[in-house]
Amino acid sequence: MGRSVWPAAVGGVLCCALAAGAPMGLENVYCWRELGYCIGYPASWTFTKANDYTLLLSGRAGTDAYYVTVTIASFAAALVGGRYDTPQALLNAYKCDLVSGSPVVCVDSSGDPTGTGYVAEFSRDGETFRQWRVVVARADGKVFHSWAFTAPVDLYPTYRPIAEAMYASWTLDGTAGSTGPGSAATGASISVLFEVRDRIRRLSTCNSDSDLSLGRCQALSYTLNITSSGYVALSLVLERGPWLLASLYDPSGRRVAFRPGNVNDVYTGAHAVSPGTYTIVVVPQLFTAESEFELTVYFSTQEFSVDELAALYGPRSRHIQR
Repeated sequence: MGRSVWPAAVGGVLCCALAAGAPMGLENVYCWRELGYCIGYPASWTFTKANDYTLLLSGRAGTDAYYVTVTIASFAAALVGGRYDTPQALLNAYKCDLVSGSPVVCVDSSGDPTGTGYVAEFSRDGETFRQWRVVVARADGKVFHSWAFTAPVDLYPTYRPIAEAMYASWTLDGTAGSTGPGSAATGASISVLFEVRDRIRRLSTCNSDSDLSLGRCQALSYTLNITSSGYVALSLVLERGPWLLASLYDPSGRRVAFRPGNVNDVYTGAHAVSPGTYTIVVVPQLFTAESEFELTVYFSTQEFSVDELAALYGPRSRHIQR
């Protein structure tokens, strides 16, 4: 469609961008416990934490829904040292941002919104958008939440029912769903397909400082049978310091996924796989590396995120304690 994605900042917070998407069902639930809310969203959408207080829910790239946004931004109230003393004050800041960023703005505060809100039309980079925004206070009055649905004017009527369903699912006490802080609950059932605890040891052929050939160091290989199409991800937990590399190869020998040792995140993303016999190889990433490791392969028939893995199987950054 050639549309642009437009970020707008209010008080240093990214408030509107990205996109939201298509089916009417809200199969997934995202709960941000620290901020005290949960919200439902369709299985075909993705979520992004833009920063420590902003959640973006969007459709996938390549669809019309990519150009639509449902956003929740949370602000500390003046009661606890924040900038805004009432929801209306925060809403006014958003209105000012619209006016300063668009040559033509039409704001209606009496129509669609429930509570303190507005519906506005404005332009960004030659595109006209329509936005429904509501600002509400948390029960303790210490946090204001700004919820917004934004879309190009031609897509707004199509995705408005989705936005209404999401708004209706939004709970401000954090009781909906059963996941931990900042985690997603989806219809995807993620299971452990393979796990092993082992150790890579230095071999005599690796003792020369001039020998950087990983092929001359110890390599451990494991066989994995995948019986149905779906998605897999790896996790590799090491001792603190050494670098090991775990790679997953498909039956043709093509590397499907890998987790290098010089990154903090123990998980890889999810990768599509077909039935067959796969091979996992663990090698030192540097010839001096020697470490115990925990290797796990996760499988689901549906695509899943690293945040979902972390919610189910442990933190994204961790080490084996010796």
